Amino acid sequence: MNNVAHALLRAASTLVSTLGVLAAQQTTQQTTFDFHSNFWVNLHHFLYEQAVAKSPEQSESEAWNHAVEVYRSDITKHELLSRDISGINIALSQIENTESLKGSGIDAELTQTLERAAPVYKTRWWPQHNRQNLAWIEAATPLVAKYEAVMKKELSAAYQTPWPSEPIRTDVAEYASWAGAYTVLGPTHITISSGNAGNAGPATIETLFHEASHGMIQKISDALTAELDSQNKLFERRAFWHAVLFYTVGEVAQRHLNGYTMYGIKNGVLERGWPGSLPVLEKDWKPYLDGKIDLDTAVHRLVTDHGVPK
Repeated sequence: MNNVAHALLRAASTLVSTLGVLAAQQTTQQTTFDFHSNFWVNLHHFLYEQAVAKSPEQSESEAWNHAVEVYRSDITKHELLSRDISGINIALSQIENTESLKGSGIDAELTQTLERAAPVYKTRWWPQHNRQNLAWIEAATPLVAKYEAVMKKELSAAYQTPWPSEPIRTDVAEYASWAGAYTVLGPTHITISSGNAGNAGPATIETLFHEASHGMIQKISDALTAELDSQNKLFERRAFWHAVLFYTVGEVAQRHLNGYTMYGIKNGVLERGWPGSLPVLEKDWKPYLDGKIDLDTAVHRLVTDHGVPK
């Protein structure tokens, strides 16, 4: 074989190898969530975590200790999900990783507090938190890529609501509330903890799609409310729509994750939050998810079996 033929074979081999790498990369990409490891978002959540901690990290920095005290005396009086505090998080997520919070729209006093605490956080904790966040994103990405099509299809059908056309902004932080993740709406914005064990492995899928479902459950919630009014009933525990959400995402995840048990059952959330709800959901809601009854019938049965007279 002459030199030209050898060169052509090498070029072909290289092309095949390159195409194989590109194909492998494409199969591990996902388009459902827009993941970020944002410095300011992480600083905000870490300060919140330290302010509520029984044994916070110690620092000799006056600026850092002052920031923790500001969070302890003011910010942590509100849940991260509350309108005012979630607004801080949204503003910080838009700043990304710039050196200053100028133009963020955040209160001037809080801006000064965060900017003075930032150098301490950047030196002492941020490198490890960022590595942890990026490792979590690296592990989550192929998982989501594998299951996103079927999860979105089945959840959209269950909620009778189209999936968002754009990827959902998802900030990954070392801490993201006592629950490990939370979501604000308008548009849907998820914050999820990279350090929470409940967000690791296959549970990543249920957690992410659970959080995304908060932006899609309104039709079900409205239907439950209307049926309660029709039957002159109420649910003994508030936000029963959330129990339905837990069960819906968990059931869909169980269908596709081999050997997986939904979070609401494994961790006792359904029974603690809504005692007696699991048997009712399995009897009245699962047939709807299985395509055996329609939504109106499922909602009517849930209210009939789980509602109580007003």
